[in-house]
Amino acid sequence: MLHVIDLENCNLASVLRAFDRIGVATTTVGKPDLLANASAIVLPGVGAFAASMGRLNERGFSPVLREMVQRDGVPLLGICLGMQLLGDASEEHGIHPGLGLVPGTVKRLRPASRADKVPHVGWADAVPAKESYLFPDQTVSSFYFDHSYHFDCDDSSDIAARTGFGGEEITVAVQRGHVAGVQFHPEKSQDAGLDLLSAHLDWLRGKGRL
Repeated sequence: MLHVIDLENCNLASVLRAFDRIGVATTTVGKPDLLANASAIVLPGVGAFAASMGRLNERGFSPVLREMVQRDGVPLLGICLGMQLLGDASEEHGIHPGLGLVPGTVKRLRPASRADKVPHVGWADAVPAKESYLFPDQTVSSFYFDHSYHFDCDDSSDIAARTGFGGEEITVAVQRGHVAGVQFHPEKSQDAGLDLLSAHLDWLRGKGRL
């Protein structure tokens, strides 16, 4: 069973429906003690980095997640803002520390062309950047995005996929061992999104985590 953290900052129902469609049971978690027996964790979210990180800190999730992921090796998947929270810090409305599970900083999108609007909303291709359990077939697929900030990885080997935006390539998926994240919304990305979630679940099953 997947444990899905509920920070009350996204339409969690759509995320849960996506997992239900691919046949995996989920349970929502509103406080950290409910993660005690979690074998795999999902962290979804939308909105402001500082507010969501504040919720993680106030509710006591942050130290528990760091311990479970770093000491116990529990897999964690971040979705949209959840991916950004994996980083060291965000520059959104000041400098705010993140979970520090994937080295990097969240920065505002600054397109060179006025034709590229911020926020970046709509469909775009995610091009795999390495062998990753998120993209086992190394297939370029189109996903749905809605974001104004992007994850700037310190270590390029953590980049799982990129897309073109504003005259440059930006990171849209990361994977560092058993920690992964996607900037797009797989739950809104039709078959491509379900395929990605299925690939992640297949990897979890192979590791005996489901």
